[in-house]
Amino acid sequence: MMSLRYKWLAIFYGLLCHGIFLIAGAIMFFTILTGFQFSVGAFEGFSAVAINFILLIQFPAGHSFLLSERGLKVLEIFAPKKYAKTLRTTVYATIASIQLILLFSLWNFSGVFIWQIETPANVFMVMLNLLSWALLSISSIQAGYKVQTGSLGWTSLYQGKQPVFPDMPHRGLFSIIRQPIYLSFSLVLWTSPEMSLDLFIVAFSYSLYCYFGPMFKERRFQKIYGKRFSEYKERVPYYMPYIFRRVG
Repeated sequence: MMSLRYKWLAIFYGLLCHGIFLIAGAIMFFTILTGFQFSVGAFEGFSAVAINFILLIQFPAGHSFLLSERGLKVLEIFAPKKYAKTLRTTVYATIASIQLILLFSLWNFSGVFIWQIETPANVFMVMLNLLSWALLSISSIQAGYKVQTGSLGWTSLYQGKQPVFPDMPHRGLFSIIRQPIYLSFSLVLWTSPEMSLDLFIVAFSYSLYCYFGPMFKERRFQKIYGKRFSEYKERVPYYMPYIFRRVG
C-alpha cells in the first residue's frame, strides 16, 4: 500500500510539473513572437510600470534564491516532509514555470514598438527564433534534461531511490561555451519580428542576468569539481565562442 502511495504521489508531481512546463513554454513562445501584444495585464500609468517591474524581477530573483541553502528549504515546503528532498528539483522546475507564466501573461503592454518586421522578412526572424529554441533545448538536454525539466525528482521518487545528479556538462555545446543555456535563452528573447518596448526591456534585463547570473553557478561548480572545472574554464570560453573573440 505504501509503495503504491509514493508512486502515485510521484506521478502527480510529474504530471503537474510537466503540464505547467508545457503551458509556460507555449505562452512564452507566443508572447515573444507577438511582442507582448496579447498579454492580459490591464493596468496603465504608474501602476502598470510598478507591476511590470515586479513581474520582471521575480523570475531572476526567485530563480537564484531557490538555489541557495535557504531556498532549498523553501522548496521542501511544497512536498510531503518524507519526500521533500527527493522532489526538490521537480518543485523547482514547477515554480520556475509558474514564474514565466506570470511574466509573459500578466505583463501590461505599452503599445510602443521598436521594430515590426513585415512579411516575408518576418519569416526569417521566426526561423531564427525557432533555431534559438532548438539551441536552448539541445543545451538543456546536454546539461541533464532530468534536472532542467524537473523529472529527476519525481522519477527518483517513483523508483524509490535518491536523485543522482548528472556530471559536469562539458560535451556538445558545452565544449564550445560554458553557458549555452543562458546564451540560447537570450537569443530567444531577441529574435522576435515584433520587438515592442516591453519585449526590449525584458530581453535587455534578462540578457544581463543571463551573462552575470551564471557566475554564481560557476562558483558552485568550482567548489564541487575543483581542478577539473578550473581546467575546463581554461579550455572553454564563458559566453561567446572563440571565433567571435578572435574577430573582435
